Amino acid sequence: MSYKWNFHDQFAKEFKNFPKDQQDKILDFIEIYELHGLRDFNAYEGKVGPSYKTNDLTSRQYALAHSFWHYHIGIPTYRQSLGGYKTSDWVLHFQWFKSENYIVLVDLYYHYKSDGTFYLPPSGSLFIV
Repeated sequence: MSYKWNFHDQFAKEFKNFPKDQQDKILDFIEIYELHGLRDFNAYEGKVGPSYKTNDLTSRQYALAHSFWHYHIGIPTYRQSLGGYKTSDWVLHFQWFKSENYIVLVDLYYHYKSDGTFYLPPSGSLFIV
């Protein structure tokens, strides 16, 4: 099976300016995705999760409407969680179009905003479906 991906235009521009270690983490994610897709989350070192699992109804609707997911990318480091998976302070946000086996990498950002709520990229960052 073929697993396709792309950078959102703005993220592609920003990627060029990321530090090499951050670029490497993103490229590692892409390599695993090309080999395994998202059919087996165990192929990934960090936790992969849907971004709609939030208590905030508006954020949940927004994430669902845009097929939004995130990956704990290991920046600055991974830490083992009680659930057996690894999390990190920073996450790679992407849109996952399950029926097409296609993702769009959208954003790399801190997991939570300063007020403690889950960060979701603004609509200008998204590939609109």
